[in-house]
Amino acid sequence: MWRLYLVFSSQRLVTGVCERRALRENMEAVRGVLVLLKTLSEGSASMEDMQEALEDADIFRNERTVRRWMAAMREEGFDVERGPKGHELVHSPARIPFGEHEALATLSVLESLSKRDPVYGKHLASAAMKLRAAIPQRALRFADSGRIEFPLEFASDPPENPETMDTLLRAIHKCQKAEILYHSLNSASVRKRTVEPVRIAYAQRARRLYAYEKEERRVTEFRINRILDARVLPDKFAPEAHIKTFEPVSVRLTERAFTAYGKTVVPDEDAKIERLDDGSAIVSGTTPSVFWTVRDLAALGPDAEVLESPAVRRELAKFLRETLGKYE
Repeated sequence: MWRLYLVFSSQRLVTGVCERRALRENMEAVRGVLVLLKTLSEGSASMEDMQEALEDADIFRNERTVRRWMAAMREEGFDVERGPKGHELVHSPARIPFGEHEALATLSVLESLSKRDPVYGKHLASAAMKLRAAIPQRALRFADSGRIEFPLEFASDPPENPETMDTLLRAIHKCQKAEILYHSLNSASVRKRTVEPVRIAYAQRARRLYAYEKEERRVTEFRINRILDARVLPDKFAPEAHIKTFEPVSVRLTERAFTAYGKTVVPDEDAKIERLDDGSAIVSGTTPSVFWTVRDLAALGPDAEVLESPAVRRELAKFLRETLGKYE
């Protein structure tokens, strides 16, 4: 009798241990899938990225288990595909709990602006499509039953794209031509242009690219925040001939102005500095734009004196006389 009781108790104990172990494994699998979903929802992820995210959550599983969990996600409608940068979550059955008026207002803004903004139009349209797929059907039907026109004005000065900046700097450093997609406000057009990028300079609250255009036979100024796309071409070029067309400029700065601005008053990374005994300094280099350099120097008032070139001195004096004439 006691032997039967001990056997029965042992079986119950073993069964309980196995059930608890299975429960822990199931819960860990659930947590693992949720961690993978969170990781993929933030962008493309390699297998190493996903395993690292699991380890951060104290879940240690091999690649085979991770692939099995991704297969289970696909079975439930989470479309995970292998892309050039790793695994990507391209579709999700999960829905954002937008209310009817929230969906109406948000979609109206995105879809109306996508047709009006020449810079971000395609990105707004893409965002609207993704949002449509994530909104519950009831709210989506309500939004599609009408539209709202908002008195919106898109930014005339879009932010600079850091990837574009990196591409242009690489082209300048390697003396290679570049192809840019540029939005010109003067011609109200967006088109591709092949250029020989020579210098990037900051003037009047914006970075500007100075690049030679063969079609124009001159160095052209481009606002970097209006360059929608850029890629480096394999063709080499010699920048020296273009730099020779830049105007030389030499400026004496007071000690206070030099402490505040340094050599940035001349838009030339290779500008030379000569310190004087009284604490002032002479900054010398070249400028691709006399127009902008004159306006930057005028803002320094008597703390800056243009020593050369004669062209820069004439333009600065003319600018100051015209400004003074507004107040006389």
